[in-house]
Amino acid sequence: MRKILLVFLSITLLLMISACAYTDPVIGSLPDHKTKSFYTSGGFQDSTDYAKYTYESITMQHLVFSHYFREVTANDVEDILLHIQNIEEWVQIVGAELQENYDFDQNIISTGDYFYIKTKAGQPIGQGTYDQFDNYTVYYFDVDALTLYYFHNNI
Repeated sequence: MRKILLVFLSITLLLMISACAYTDPVIGSLPDHKTKSFYTSGGFQDSTDYAKYTYESITMQHLVFSHYFREVTANDVEDILLHIQNIEEWVQIVGAELQENYDFDQNIISTGDYFYIKTKAGQPIGQGTYDQFDNYTVYYFDVDALTLYYFHNNI
């Protein structure tokens, strides 16, 4: 019995350590940030997250060479806004700390900034597929403010 308990505790400890060591590959593809603010509704699933990373200096080459980001074009603005509007609906539903600290201004979305949208839309789940706003992450980099905004929703 003692051996089983020891094995169980060891596995649990390893899982906790590996979870703490996770680095978001998109954020990790950029230079180190100066500040980070992260807010979540919590949970492994059914979560909504918002984060803001500020940088002292970052070049457009850093964004381009990350292999994730691309420059916002006029055609991209609507899709980005649809995702942000969906996040904002969830922020209102969730409330609490997430709503208190959500300070993104949709008016900053413009051409010349950089973004990346990771989505599971169209991928199979059960007998169907994920819809557009079921599970996605938006990374939006405001080049004027040197700020990366992170939005994640998984319902």
